[in-house]
This record gives sequence, C-alpha cells and structure tokens, in this order.
Amino acid sequence: MTATRTELLRRRSAIAFAAQGRDLLIDKRMALVRELHRLDADVSAEREAAAVLAREGRALLDESIAEEGPAAVAAVASGAATGVVVEREDRMVVGVRVVTVQAGDVRRTAEERGAAPALVAPSIEAAAEACERYLEHVLRFVALEATVRRLTEEVARTTRQVNALENVVIPGLEEEAARITAVLEEREREEHSRLKRARERRRVSQDRPAQDHPAVPRPDEEVRR
Repeated sequence: MTATRTELLRRRSAIAFAAQGRDLLIDKRMALVRELHRLDADVSAEREAAAVLAREGRALLDESIAEEGPAAVAAVASGAATGVVVEREDRMVVGVRVVTVQAGDVRRTAEERGAAPALVAPSIEAAAEACERYLEHVLRFVALEATVRRLTEEVARTTRQVNALENVVIPGLEEEAARITAVLEEREREEHSRLKRARERRRVSQDRPAQDHPAVPRPDEEVRR
C-alpha cells in the first residue's frame, strides 16, 4: 500500500461507495421483510382454507366409496387423473426473481374428467368437485410458499452482504485510510521540522557579527605590505 494522498482519496471514495451499497441493501432487506409480512397472511389463509377443504373432500370421498363402492370411485378417479395443466411462471418481487406455478382451470365437468355424466353417481361427482376445490387452494398455497421461501433466502443473503460490508469491508478500508493518514501526517511533521531547522540556520547565519567573517585583503594592499 502506497501512502499517498491519491491513495487516501481512493480509500475514502471506496468507503463512501461501500456505505452507499450497505444502505441500499438495508433498504432492500426492509422491503423484502415487508413483503414477507404481507405474504404471511395470504399463506396462512390459503393453508387454513386448504385444510378445511381437505377435510370436506375426505368426508365426501368416504361417503361416495361407502355408497358406490371403491371400484366405481377408482374408475372415475383414473379418468380424472390427467387434464390439469400447471405452467411455470417467473416474476419479480421486490427485485427478486421468483418461480411460481400457474394452474389452468382446475374445476372440470364430468366429460372433462373422462366420464359420462349419466354414469357418474352424484356422490362421486360431489367428491370430485370437492377435491378439485382443494387442489385449487393447494396450488395457490404452493406458489405462495415457494415465493416466501425464495424471499426468505434473499433476506438471509442480503443480511450476510450487509454484515460483510459493515464488519469487514468498511472497517478494513477505514483502517487503511487511517494508516495512510498517519503516514502523511508524520511526513508533514517531519517536513515542518526540516523547514523550521532550515529557517533557524538561515536566521543564525544572518545574525552572526561581521568580525566573525574577516574581510579578504585586496591584491594592492598585499603589495604595499
């Protein structure tokens, strides 16, 4: 490290830049936390709704099995196992890219499930509809949970960056700037002392009496002697 004023200016500029980056990261972290608090209510609501629909769907499914038999329910279920399309969706949340899932139309008719309406018992149809309502909430819950998980990871990463800037980068730059400042101040004191000694020697030389410096005789005076 060269102790020059240019290097000192560079360190000070780097300190200011690092502090600005730290402040921006802190603002980003606060925005992420606010978004997480907002999503937390949505996640809780979807989880609660999914739990209620799961119980309802299970009760209707048990009822349909009891009334129509496992074979009839399994036949309808095998035809309804396909046809639900789920697409991946990328979006930005507080500057963070998150991957969610976007489901198509989950609720379907008997024909869309691959069964003839006249051959499907009402209890099986009711169970199928309940399961589809449950699936809707599950998909929304999964998408929200994935977003929350991604934002939580980003909060942790941003916190590590803030800590690194606050506890490592900025203190290191400040220490380097302090060492450079100390060297420059020492040089300045040495230069001041040198100039002071030079002025003192000059003053003593100017104040010395004339007899201390005998005049050199001229050539004609030497001849007369």
